[in-house]
Amino acid sequence: MKTPEQYFIDDVRLPEAADAGRELTGAETAFLDKYLGMDRESVLAKTQRLDPRDEDVVADVAPRTPEEEGEPAHSDEAMRSLAEVRLVSFSLMDQEYALPITVIQEVIRFVKPTKLPNAPVSIAGIINLRGRVTPLVSLRTLLGISGEQDDRFIVVCRHRGLQIGLMIGAVSTMYKAVASDLEWNVEGNVGVHTHLLMGLYKSGEKLISILSIDNLVQVVLQGGRTHA
Repeated sequence: MKTPEQYFIDDVRLPEAADAGRELTGAETAFLDKYLGMDRESVLAKTQRLDPRDEDVVADVAPRTPEEEGEPAHSDEAMRSLAEVRLVSFSLMDQEYALPITVIQEVIRFVKPTKLPNAPVSIAGIINLRGRVTPLVSLRTLLGISGEQDDRFIVVCRHRGLQIGLMIGAVSTMYKAVASDLEWNVEGNVGVHTHLLMGLYKSGEKLISILSIDNLVQVVLQGGRTHA
């Protein structure tokens, strides 16, 4: 079985670099206005542009059908109709979570973000990743997972005009999940923080929570608030 890294190298087209000097998307502008306001220029000036390569890139993944704005081709709703979903799983304090590979742009080694003065604790700060304003999100905080863990990697996702980085401990494995092993109606099964989950995947004896990129981005734009 291929490792996630080998799968990405062999089977997935690499993304092109972002255009220099491009206009901010509506979602990027909304994020900056919410958290920076009048301090925008000074904070962005302190945020060095990053272009990870070689050993800093754990897995470089281009979305199958990238879209700059509007409804993505692989929204939560569209995902539920697929006969098979490829998932990338990762660990958070020994708990396993996953995202569909189609929403993941790349996985890079952790870099320290520029702090935002008015951001909630779930948003660690921002980085400038290849010319895009990229908030870094603490999944452990959003999911209410207690304990200390080094967030050694960032899963970069791009959705609805906003690129976000999800801080994780490690990439675990790849799954090819068939519809019969997926459950999409999870409200009664997982208790708190169901708003951040799209579904569950049963792999043998393991039950893996699939995160909703739709709702993760919505939480970031709303100020890092979630509900049980």
